[in-house]
Amino acid sequence: MNGTWIRLRLGWTVPDGRSALSWVLWQPGYVPSPWPTDELKPAFTYYACDELRGGGRGVVARATVTAVLRPTEVVSPDAAHELVAEHLFDDTLSIDELPWHTNAYNRSKSGAPWPQRIMAWRTATESVGPHLLPELTRFPRTGWLRSDKIGL
Repeated sequence: MNGTWIRLRLGWTVPDGRSALSWVLWQPGYVPSPWPTDELKPAFTYYACDELRGGGRGVVARATVTAVLRPTEVVSPDAAHELVAEHLFDDTLSIDELPWHTNAYNRSKSGAPWPQRIMAWRTATESVGPHLLPELTRFPRTGWLRSDKIGL
């Protein structure tokens, strides 16, 4: 299948909605699949899917990667925040420590054994759709899927 990648959720967005930050935390040795391992680098473009107000999910944005922090081992949630801040934050896109630590995803990962690996990426985003596709009801554990029904 040579379809377009779709990511569940856009990530942490700035108020103007034109950029976002996404990240994942993994246990050492975990190899995510499906995952755009080779493609996830600057200029890679994918679609983001999110919950719709009326219910269900739809493709709501097109995201183009502008910067990437490749998988790196971190020893704590604080170390993860520091590393992402060092590599991907600037005056237009950042997350303070309190929102980082209270983020639902990060809270769920904080109870897992450490060290973990973090991967993060920034995107330039533009709103699209929403486009409703039947395959958006179920995503693999990685949060990525491919679809031949939508194209860049």
